[in-house]
Amino acid sequence: MPRLLSVLVYALYAILLAPVVVTIGASLTAGDYLQFPPNGLSFRWYAAFFGDSEMMAGLRLSLLVALTSVAICVPVGASAAIFVMGLGGKWRSFLISCFLSPLSVPLVLSGFGLLVFFTQLNLVNTVGLTLGHAVICVPYILRTVLASMSLTDASLPRAASIFGARPLQVVRYVTLPLMRPGLVSGALFVFLTSFNNVVTSIFISPTGAATLPVVIFGRMDQLAQPSVAAASAITIIMTAIMCLVIEQRYALFRSLGG
Repeated sequence: MPRLLSVLVYALYAILLAPVVVTIGASLTAGDYLQFPPNGLSFRWYAAFFGDSEMMAGLRLSLLVALTSVAICVPVGASAAIFVMGLGGKWRSFLISCFLSPLSVPLVLSGFGLLVFFTQLNLVNTVGLTLGHAVICVPYILRTVLASMSLTDASLPRAASIFGARPLQVVRYVTLPLMRPGLVSGALFVFLTSFNNVVTSIFISPTGAATLPVVIFGRMDQLAQPSVAAASAITIIMTAIMCLVIEQRYALFRSLGG
């Protein structure tokens, strides 16, 4: 039985990794069209990606929106978590459900609702796109922070207060350090969710501009172009590197796992 379970686990990993392997392999083709296994190995389509002005503009916009979303979501989510942790009983459960509700709404509905609302405010631009991403991503910070705090001793902030620490000192020296694994992991999720968002970005992208995932999505009818696979491969590799570096620096997922 354990052997069969191991086989099933490895098979599942193989199924999950197969699209990644195919995408990266196809992006390295030396041929003139998308092919896997690749027809020779070459980085010509990566050079084509970096030479594509539309994709470079999309990459810059994606990075700007994702980084700004992180800057907005981290303090907002941390403040909400601190407030919620100070409550008890039904109010705490009710507010957590309200704060996490954007995660249960289909992105198409969220994007359409934001489009209608932001049109009234003349915010169908980069500012509106960033705010829309922030609205969708704040729950990731709250959820990871609450998960991180659930693994710590809830009496520590109270003990600091008993020994004379002022409220701001308790937050700075006790609460925020306890939150660090949740804040870092939440910031990572916010960045990746914002950077890779397609649905919301399609609805509220500024006129004449689009994020990199939207540019890639718009070229789906040109899948024969390996530059599309190169752009996708770069996104995959960047995401993997970020996760590995942050895990190495903060032991992030081990901290959240206890």
